[in-house]
Amino acid sequence: MAPDELFLSDGRWSEPWMVVASGVALDEFLRMEDEKPALEYACGEVFQKPMPTRFHSIITRYFTLVLSRFLEQAALGEVFPELRCIFGPPGRERAYVPDLVYVSNERLTAADRFLRTAPDLAVEILSPGQNMARLLDKTQFYLMNGVRLVWIIDPDAATIAVLAPGQESRTLSAGDTLDGHEVLPGFSVAVDDIFAQIASVSSS
Repeated sequence: MAPDELFLSDGRWSEPWMVVASGVALDEFLRMEDEKPALEYACGEVFQKPMPTRFHSIITRYFTLVLSRFLEQAALGEVFPELRCIFGPPGRERAYVPDLVYVSNERLTAADRFLRTAPDLAVEILSPGQNMARLLDKTQFYLMNGVRLVWIIDPDAATIAVLAPGQESRTLSAGDTLDGHEVLPGFSVAVDDIFAQIASVSSS
């Protein structure tokens, strides 16, 4: 299955992300004040991420917790929610803020407030207002420029798309298990457990 087949819009996420500025150089962008939701940069454009929903925040918190617990024992690296990552071919770098990233010890640098390399794992959680064409472009950029594993989580459909460079993509749903492959060896979590976090809130 090709990456674009995972992101066929049914109208739920058809609105464009808000473009804040055009014709901006990367160094100019990095001098801009941070905003919420986060600003991202690609090809001279500055655009704002969609406003996260409550379910989006619950899943982010859950993954931060389970990955942090795993990494405390495995000592492979660190997990960060909404860390700005600046990477790409020289002169064509982009600045993205994935919903969650895992960065291995080999890629961690302590001297900069941003990550100036590709994360090992990038997690994106779909929100209302998501522009699927822009998300597809972002995902393909990830896979072509050093991100070793991408998880695209759809809270409404209760599915997780798993993508890695040079591998066939997969979509996981109820009854499946999400694992870290060679990027996070030994990590696994049931898809049912992930989306049970939303169900428990919805029923309360």
